[in-house]
Amino acid sequence: MIDPTARCPEWLIDRILNSGGSISFYKYMDLVLNDPENGFYSTGKLKIGKDGDFCTSPSLSNDFARLLAIQVIDWLLDLEKSGVDYELFSLIEIGPGEGTLSRDLIMAIAETAPDLTNKIELILVELNVGMRRRQEKVVNSLKGINCRWSNIEDLILSPVTGVIIANEVLDAFPVERLVFSDNKVFRQGVSLNKTNDEYFLEFVDLKPTSEIINFLNESNSLLKIEFPPKHICNRWVTEWHCDVPSWLGKLSKVLINGSLLIVDYAMESKRYYNAMRKEGTLISYRNQKANSNVLKDAGFCDLTAHLCIESTINYALTNGWKFMGETRQGQALLALGLSNFLYSLQNTSSNDLSAALNRRESLLRLVDPMGLGDFRWLAFQKDNSDDLILGKRFLEEPVS
Repeated sequence: MIDPTARCPEWLIDRILNSGGSISFYKYMDLVLNDPENGFYSTGKLKIGKDGDFCTSPSLSNDFARLLAIQVIDWLLDLEKSGVDYELFSLIEIGPGEGTLSRDLIMAIAETAPDLTNKIELILVELNVGMRRRQEKVVNSLKGINCRWSNIEDLILSPVTGVIIANEVLDAFPVERLVFSDNKVFRQGVSLNKTNDEYFLEFVDLKPTSEIINFLNESNSLLKIEFPPKHICNRWVTEWHCDVPSWLGKLSKVLINGSLLIVDYAMESKRYYNAMRKEGTLISYRNQKANSNVLKDAGFCDLTAHLCIESTINYALTNGWKFMGETRQGQALLALGLSNFLYSLQNTSSNDLSAALNRRESLLRLVDPMGLGDFRWLAFQKDNSDDLILGKRFLEEPVS
């Protein structure tokens, strides 16, 4: 049965026909998000914030950056005290969105640890031209800070020491979708259905690749994940973030000494690969509304899939990273002093009451366990010696 909401745009018709009439879901997700001329990210159609397609933690206010800066400053000071060799510490943001997190982090560092500002260079890694133009307008307002854009390949040629932040990045990596049906595994694909001179998108089952078979075997042996889990329905679908291993491998060559912080949608394997989660974690976002129909409005929606925590940690370990720890965002921000921010609002004058209430709402949204507070923070360390010890303030007991 045709889904009338899944009309295929003209540009995507050509891409699919030129590929023989069907493409993998991985390729579909990559096209609708990153196609240079039509992708949701690359064209700049994506809008982040309260009035956009979705909210991120940095888009609510600068308080997220001010709290995160506390941990970043700790890491930079730890690096400085360790005596590692460096010319400038690099603060790298992967997928900087609107550029507000990088800007607000630098401003918070300048306010709290001004002596560090002339020791830092800000590096933004952004693949999509449309997003980079928007970042330039935000970040170029910073004065007295070394700032540049780069890609991971160029950074590998000139490795750095510092801190890498990937906030809500990996969830938008294209994923392979795996379909288990009739005791067989398939690679989910997207095909065209032409009806009344119109093309519609629909799912199709494709032969699994050797990489998919290897992923299933490795997950069974290394992570003790059973594929498929017991008692699944007749058709059970899940995702595999197939690009995360190579991404972590490349980043390990970027950083000589320092830390990597991943903040994203993530869950434990027993929840991720659960028989009850029969459609996986993939979701579409547009105008603040989530939709499970990921073929609707191709090129005009964000697509996102959760990470598996154990898989991500394992990929990092096999690529030379040391695991520092993980926690939920709500707990991390409380450990970094969010309650002090809330307490300070008690001294607000009546003239500033409206602004104080808005700030309070934003702070509470950052730790809401039903929303942004459930994001996971996963931290990793890279060093060329056994002497480097980086603090883990975000894992400590909440500051009261």
